[in-house]
Amino acid sequence: MAKVDQLFGALGARHADVARNAKYEYARLQIAKGALVPSKVFADSSAWTRSSGAVRLLETQGAFVDGKYSLASRLDVSPPRHPADGRHAITLSRLSSNEFRWDTAVDFAIGDVRPADVASVLSRLLASAEGKTEAAARSDLASAAPRAAGALGQLFSLDSLRPVPQDDGSTAVTLVVGVHSDQLRRRYPAFGDYVRRYVDPLRYRVVVTDVGGTPYFEAEGIDQHVTLRLRTAKGVLVPLSGPLRRMPDTLLVLMDFKARVKHLGVGFHGLRMELVHVRHDEMENSWVVSARHEPEWEFPLAMARLIRAPLRRPFAGEGSLFRIGVRGDGEGPTVIVRQITLFVQESAILRFLNSLSGAAFSEFEDRVDREENAWLRELFAGMRADARAALGG
Repeated sequence: MAKVDQLFGALGARHADVARNAKYEYARLQIAKGALVPSKVFADSSAWTRSSGAVRLLETQGAFVDGKYSLASRLDVSPPRHPADGRHAITLSRLSSNEFRWDTAVDFAIGDVRPADVASVLSRLLASAEGKTEAAARSDLASAAPRAAGALGQLFSLDSLRPVPQDDGSTAVTLVVGVHSDQLRRRYPAFGDYVRRYVDPLRYRVVVTDVGGTPYFEAEGIDQHVTLRLRTAKGVLVPLSGPLRRMPDTLLVLMDFKARVKHLGVGFHGLRMELVHVRHDEMENSWVVSARHEPEWEFPLAMARLIRAPLRRPFAGEGSLFRIGVRGDGEGPTVIVRQITLFVQESAILRFLNSLSGAAFSEFEDRVDREENAWLRELFAGMRADARAALGG
């Protein structure tokens, strides 16, 4: 019980109203403005806590203090010691006159829950419809998490949950979720309007396969609906069709994506990434995504003459990386770890993309940010209460 309380309590505390010190407030705005054209923020000493040669560093401490989540940038940030403590490090390295490398590392403490326990909960969630009818699966979800479902229901609807038992004992599941920004706007008008403008128009498709191309998972988003397809046997993911095989630790992710920003359609198709499941005994359970293959880009006709060679830079050499997982050594608190590495080469086309991302970020500020935090806080409070009820607390 105590571990569950710490986990959901920490996640809820992270989404309390945010208090930022002046250093962090200034730095986050400058970094957001220059994410894809970083030469200006690289030269701005006010945006960093440390500077040495071609490297800049911003260190930030996170903690739940007096009912708010404090984010303070300063020197010598300490490791997380208590649930909801966070340590953030953003590094910007200049590689040449117009090439840069971003590295972001975040540790967020979630208490004494073990990494293996977190992985087990996620596995049980994926296999929760195994061997059940749609009515039984829906009933189990409603009874197990009524408060969390209430918070999620402000934005999402479970339009279809179709488990189909197979002759080999596995269960093929198709899940369709509706996205309803209009419902969200009733309670969170600014956040709902942001979702309407930036999330509702999204179109994407994600397929996870083994290295031989056998698919294990599919997700597709279009017209404010998300469709998920998976198949499980004895609580683990198996191929969507064919003989039963446990999902390997090394996978491929194939992705198409299209968004609309400032009434312009931008996106890509054929992005190919490697996904590796990393496990170290009981101490770590994480996923690492590496992107080393440039996709086919989709841009407005007005951009047709812009040189696109700089778009290859994030995928060259070691490529870009995203890592997320849970780590715990038994001495300090267990932490959620997040790591990002991104290479950028400044150019006209990157300046255009930076202007689009900057517009989305600027519109997320203030009220939208507060309302999103309030919704997430409500969600994690619901999860905490549901877990307490299930455990008899």
